[in-house]
Amino acid sequence: MHEPWRYNYNDIKGEIERFEMMEKGGKSCYFDVQTIESLFDFFADKFQFEKAERILSIGISQHPSNPSLQSKKAVIYIEKGEDAKAIRLLEALSTIETSNPDLFMNLGFVYLRVKRNEEAVVCFQKAMKLAFEDAEDFLFEIVQYLNGNEQYKYALEFLSKELPKYPNNENLLFEYAFALEKEGRVAEALEAYEKLLEVNPFSENAWYNLGIIHIRKEDYDNAIKCYDLTLAINPSHIEALFNKGNALVAMNKYAEAIDYYIEYLSYGYETTLPYHYIADCHDQIGNIELSLRFYRLTVDSEPMYLPGWLNYLAHLINNDYMEEALEASKKALEYHSDVPEIWYLRARSLLLSDMFKEAAKALHEAFTGEPDNLRNLFELYFVQRKLSPRKDPFKMIEKWLREYPASPAVHYIAAAYYLIDNRQMPMAIKHLKVALAENPLDYELFLELFPTMENMIKKSKRLSALVNDFTPAEY
Repeated sequence: MHEPWRYNYNDIKGEIERFEMMEKGGKSCYFDVQTIESLFDFFADKFQFEKAERILSIGISQHPSNPSLQSKKAVIYIEKGEDAKAIRLLEALSTIETSNPDLFMNLGFVYLRVKRNEEAVVCFQKAMKLAFEDAEDFLFEIVQYLNGNEQYKYALEFLSKELPKYPNNENLLFEYAFALEKEGRVAEALEAYEKLLEVNPFSENAWYNLGIIHIRKEDYDNAIKCYDLTLAINPSHIEALFNKGNALVAMNKYAEAIDYYIEYLSYGYETTLPYHYIADCHDQIGNIELSLRFYRLTVDSEPMYLPGWLNYLAHLINNDYMEEALEASKKALEYHSDVPEIWYLRARSLLLSDMFKEAAKALHEAFTGEPDNLRNLFELYFVQRKLSPRKDPFKMIEKWLREYPASPAVHYIAAAYYLIDNRQMPMAIKHLKVALAENPLDYELFLELFPTMENMIKKSKRLSALVNDFTPAEY
């Protein structure tokens, strides 16, 4: 919303006091239009919108046909989020107040908010033509609005045309570099940030964003230099602390990264991500107990944070903490019962605790939640066969084929059954063809899960030809 502060408090001190005395005494006072505008701007600038609205109501009742006050009314609608009312009023006023740049700025802003982006751009163009000596300030507001609403293409259109007039305006340079970065024009963004740093070498945000670009380029050394300069300018720039930790992780410098995550935590901000990343770092270093401690902190701080549970459970299982894995997986399901991977990890902890019946139930949940997952289905197939070694698995596979006819995982399992157990080549070919057509990427996993299969396929010309049709580079 564009409502610039134009009046000094001392200039209208008497009018403010008269308005507040009127409110206390309940008496009516007359105010001319300019005074109403001054009082409105004063209260709006201080975010006292209830007072701003009251003085505006008085002004409109005393000057009902004044378009300037009606324009202020639209500002109130915008602040209240009543966008449709604001648009109707501003559109009507735009046919009367054709030379008011503030009006077109506000109409452009509210158009942006309701995703009428092209109409917003037209309004901003009109505002720029009417801004004259204020054009530089208007341009900055426009590109801020556009970047803030992810309309980077339009921001660049304005800046490409107007920025050469203001080559040393660091705010405009920052918005320009930011929009280029978001549009993926990395080389140009780097150049723009470097130009900004020539204008102001102490721009912490420019150094910080430059660091982000270097991260994207996987140039971690330069990224860290940028974050160091950011922190030299502002030692409490917590995003730079956190991102420097991330850059150090990318360079496998886990112990150093932990120090920066700990420092980030000392500022009292959000804890879940740093706890998780510290846990991962300790895991990489081999500090099993410390890693476990921080995984516990992660899931305790935010039980709905799924990645924390996944890594915590995997850590417990990989390091043979079966009792805690059983408890933790049960707890995780209280928050994420709809996540197949949690059911799978629950099943792994049950299997490693020789609780096969319970594991089969958990694997069934994992499979039904993600029927295309070959690993989950193989585990279920394996457990069911272990529980019923004398039972022909055909009925089980037939049921899966009936319930999930398009699942490549089911067809891979069926192909293995018909080759290994049933020796029916035509059926094996039929199911392997469907599996490969639906998901050829799982073929490598298929061979890992059924290691005898690779030799059987190589010995069969028909099977080899089928595999070559889908994976010609390797087979």
